Amino acid sequence: MANNAPRPAALLQARPPFLASPLLRAHAQSLAKLHTALSTAAFASAFVLGVALHYHRIVKNQWYGYPQEWAPSVSATIGDWFPERNVFQLLIALTSGPRFLLILVGFVSHRFIDPHSTLPAALAAIAVVRTISCGGWVFVTSSDHGDVHDVFMVLYIVLNLPYMIVGTVLTPSGTRAKTLRRIFGTAFFATLAPLIYFYLEHKQYRVPGAYSIYALFEWSLILLDVSFDAILILDYAPTSSSSSSSSSSWSSSSASSSSSSSSSSSSLPGLELALQPASPEARAHGVYLAPVVHKGTRKPAGPVARAFARVEMATARTRHFVADVYLAFIFWTLLVALGPMIFYESVWSMGLSGNEVLLFAILSPILLALPVLSRAFARPALAHLGLLVGLATRWLDGNGIARLRGTALGLGLAVCGTVGGWWDVRREADKVDARARVFLLGLVVSLVVKFANFSLNPLWPFMRASPSPRYDTGGWNGVGLALAAFAYFDAVARRRATVVPPAAASTGAVEPSLSSTSPSSPPSTWATPAMPLKPSLAAKWTAALGFGSLFFLLHWLFTDSGTIIAWSWAGYPSSGPYAFPHGLITIVAVLAGIALVPSSTATTRTSLTSFAIACTCATLLLTRTSWASFLPACLLGTYLASLFPPFLLSLTSHTPSGPGAPFAAAFLIYALLELASTWTVAYAFVPAGSVLRERTGTVLALAMAGVAAGLWPAARVRQAAATSGAGAAAGASGRRGTARTLRTATLVLALAGVAVLVYRAPGYYAPGVPYHAQERLVTAGIWTVHFGLDGEMWESGRRMANMLRTAEVDVIGLLETDVHRMVGGNRDITQFISHSLNMPYVDLGPGPQKNTWGAALISKFPILRSSHHLLPSPNGELAPAIFATLDKYGVEVDVVVAHNGQEEDPLDRELQSTELARLLRESWPRPALFLGYLVTRPHADKPAPYRYLVEDGRMLDINADDHDRWCQYLFYRGLHRTGYARLNRGSNPSVTDSEVQLGKYVVPLARPPPGGSAFTASARALVATNASALVPPIPTAAYVAHLHDSPPPRDAESTVWTPERYLPEALRFPARLYDHDEEHRFIVLTGEKGGPGAHYFMGRDEKEWRRLREIEELQALKAGEGCPVQ
Repeated sequence: MANNAPRPAALLQARPPFLASPLLRAHAQSLAKLHTALSTAAFASAFVLGVALHYHRIVKNQWYGYPQEWAPSVSATIGDWFPERNVFQLLIALTSGPRFLLILVGFVSHRFIDPHSTLPAALAAIAVVRTISCGGWVFVTSSDHGDVHDVFMVLYIVLNLPYMIVGTVLTPSGTRAKTLRRIFGTAFFATLAPLIYFYLEHKQYRVPGAYSIYALFEWSLILLDVSFDAILILDYAPTSSSSSSSSSSWSSSSASSSSSSSSSSSSLPGLELALQPASPEARAHGVYLAPVVHKGTRKPAGPVARAFARVEMATARTRHFVADVYLAFIFWTLLVALGPMIFYESVWSMGLSGNEVLLFAILSPILLALPVLSRAFARPALAHLGLLVGLATRWLDGNGIARLRGTALGLGLAVCGTVGGWWDVRREADKVDARARVFLLGLVVSLVVKFANFSLNPLWPFMRASPSPRYDTGGWNGVGLALAAFAYFDAVARRRATVVPPAAASTGAVEPSLSSTSPSSPPSTWATPAMPLKPSLAAKWTAALGFGSLFFLLHWLFTDSGTIIAWSWAGYPSSGPYAFPHGLITIVAVLAGIALVPSSTATTRTSLTSFAIACTCATLLLTRTSWASFLPACLLGTYLASLFPPFLLSLTSHTPSGPGAPFAAAFLIYALLELASTWTVAYAFVPAGSVLRERTGTVLALAMAGVAAGLWPAARVRQAAATSGAGAAAGASGRRGTARTLRTATLVLALAGVAVLVYRAPGYYAPGVPYHAQERLVTAGIWTVHFGLDGEMWESGRRMANMLRTAEVDVIGLLETDVHRMVGGNRDITQFISHSLNMPYVDLGPGPQKNTWGAALISKFPILRSSHHLLPSPNGELAPAIFATLDKYGVEVDVVVAHNGQEEDPLDRELQSTELARLLRESWPRPALFLGYLVTRPHADKPAPYRYLVEDGRMLDINADDHDRWCQYLFYRGLHRTGYARLNRGSNPSVTDSEVQLGKYVVPLARPPPGGSAFTASARALVATNASALVPPIPTAAYVAHLHDSPPPRDAESTVWTPERYLPEALRFPARLYDHDEEHRFIVLTGEKGGPGAHYFMGRDEKEWRRLREIEELQALKAGEGCPVQ
């Protein structure tokens, strides 16, 4: 710095006499040049060496090599081969020194321009995490560990968004540096779109050459990233050559003597870093960096800027509120998504995978026991960063492990940030209450979104959008991440309230580090609480117990509007409630709890009488069905939502020493209760599974007991506040404004739910229409859908619907469908399928409180009656069954959907099969379909399940010669079987781990019931009105003449279709079902069009032989009781 340069006010005083002359001085511009040179040299040397030494190796990828691929990717270039990998890592390591020094220099220089802004600290924090993440993908290469490399790479790209935007905002206006930052930053993120497109072309569609184009865009990102950092060279003007040893090189100063005051608004100060010997006097004074108050003049704003400022000020309150609610919604999105992603790993491996430990990512608040971290996570820049990380994991490829771990990381950071934000305002009860309600509004936004989207949150990391139906799951991740970025920057750029210390106020001086709440000193809101609470260890830990239990209940029961409806469902006939439209009542109930006015209901909410009513509601939810269960559950939701603000205030008020241990203990209670709720349906392989298996009532009682424990410390806080009268009048206007905003928000969300109801109602109430009603054809199937996540951890509901639509399925039994639990994401697999396929009749089977993994029946035909059964299971998990009677073209047909236990428990399987056989035998001779999961070999002797169902249940196997079956089976009686097919699990990725079995049946003619039937009329009446129409449309001469003498079903004609010769095209599986584009392999067993099956490929001779053999089987049944019709 020049000797004659004037020093800004309050920045530089006379050089303290104890400071010696610097031993080493480095200008900030020199550091920027060194950083740019080293980073450029690192990537350039790796590229040159790689192309020169290993070109063919580094252009090769998992699908193609040279000449199809001709450009090397960044990962292959920098991390796969010696010596380019080693040279690159050495140069990058040397780059880290200037990088961290530039972060420090940038922080000081930006604070020089605006000492009251929090953006410099936010930018510095983001830059540090960004630099560390860069080291992650540089020093952990794709060949070392692909998932870790990808996680750090995605994190680095995500952090570039706030880094570039905040850096551009802080750059003084009218400078070349700001213009270049806008250009390079925009180009960087514009390059991401084609980069992702060509990556998907390579990864999913295996297009030759796509990876090389992707590599070009990848190198473009590197070039733009290095160029953006190189703009730092323009930020710092070089100091005058006449700098002398008497200049204060240990502090920041202006770069020019002539324009230091006038130019400070349009350029950053010239900075130097100096190294000097430390004397005892210097050590006594300490070393610190202090912001300064700028006294210079600024150029007056133009009319556009003034208008923008007025709009910004007018909308600030609403914008900040909406941003906070949206960020809370993202928190709930990640929280709910983590459970099913962890559970997926356990189910698909049929054992403990090790990733279950990620459930405890929610214990991350223990890190807040360190004061430096608790202060850091109180700042929005770090507090909300985990939300962006969690959403961005959707773009991680692979089998889902990377997305699971990225989601756990993001949630862990988000929990720290949320707790840090609560703790930051703990002295102000009104602010704690407001933040708690905003947090709950985020939960309601999640409820409304899932209500509108068939119980699916489109921002979950296992949802995605794709032009290919095979990969599209209905995700809106890109839109959600963009909105989250806007909300994030709104929170980061928001000016925090500052408190002037009493000492500073009395002297008229404001200490900058305190007024801006800098990390170097804690803000004043971290002092002891205003309410005089006597320290109590018991109150502290019971508050944690109550908060954790309350948090668990909200997640368990009220993260989907249909969860408590699934608990109350009891089958047909039914007057409700249904997930649609009555899910809106759940949403309104939670909103009512949020909208309760604190001043008038604080005592009521924490009273023992209210708690007793809540316990009664919980008991009714568990023990009753239909409305008697659902309405009390809604009242319970109102009560739990209203308890959240006082419980949060209680926990923050009883922990004056810091938020780490108490909140970690609360979330530990939450995690243990989540495990307990999962153990109620524990598989046989789960350790200690019998401890809580089938004990949902015990888990509910434990959670309510925890809430009861939290009432006492909450009452202490209320009494202390009433005694002290703290803030009774000071924040009255603020409370009125907050209450008004909350009431408006609750009204808007309620109206949004009504709008969803109006929008979805027409499709919901449309009647079901079978695919081939004139032929009286029914296509029925069984599918074990493995909780609705496919082989690569993507939601599979749309792929299931596409397959069922292609196969023209009228009735489908789905197993392993109960995902209305925390490890299932509290969603409903059946909603999208039933709505998109026009199958309005759905029976969800036994509810979550019945402790099974679920069974569901979806039908185009009306369900007249249904009952739910818990099959005997003395050893293993309970086995569900649905016994339903459907109206199929005027004929009552029984349909049984069942899931037997595993082969590890032979007694369970024997008892379960005996019970199923009893149900079918007692409904004889009514036509029936069995769609089930048996786990047995065909024709296996008792006690295996097969013969119980076929012999004792009086059923026919749809294809007794199919010996490749093990899990799933189709049995029938009283119907004409016309087709049978087995569909494998699908490929790339598999839809589930189980095949689909489909059967086609013609329902025999029946006399119409009194009053007529909605589906059919008598054949004579139909022919009389239309001579060309026959029911079924097959000539009478085509009927088989050799009918056996067993009694026909009531009101049915005794006819049997020939399986091959007289089979019209309409009674076969549609030809498009066999198209290769469907990515499914079919096993065809009845001679329909198709490729080689598992057993044989039918020719004409074999078809005729097959027909004659079936005739022999019919004749063999004449002497026995058998089945009336095959």
